Amino acid sequence: CIYVMRNPRDVITSGYHFWKMVKIIREPESFEEYSERFLQGNVLYGSWFDHVHKWLQMKGKENFLVISYDELQQDIQASVETLSHFLGKKLSPEELNAVLKNVSFKTMRDNKIAIIPYHLISLRIKAKVS
Repeated sequence: CIYVMRNPRDVITSGYHFWKMVKIIREPESFEEYSERFLQGNVLYGSWFDHVHKWLQMKGKENFLVISYDELQQDIQASVETLSHFLGKKLSPEELNAVLKNVSFKTMRDNKIAIIPYHLISLRIKAKVS
């Protein structure tokens, strides 16, 4: 199992903007209100802190790798090498270069298949709620 952990500040910011965008529940009046809800665990997905704490109890087990989103961003090549080693897959230099090219933010941002337009996210979520 590979667990990617995000910084809670990033989760709060991302969550706030996401819920303002999808508009399927009463959106928070302000970033401060959403932050308070998040810190209390009073968001749709529950407490981030409880979630992370439970997953981190697995740390040190043979089949469990925890990596932070910040680590992934800081040194993408080292992260890809760590992940491939964990998965038991030796990458050739060509494969490593291909992975590095395809996981860059620019490539993913420019890849129309990887990006779901905001209006479709809203429609998909509304359909699931209905």
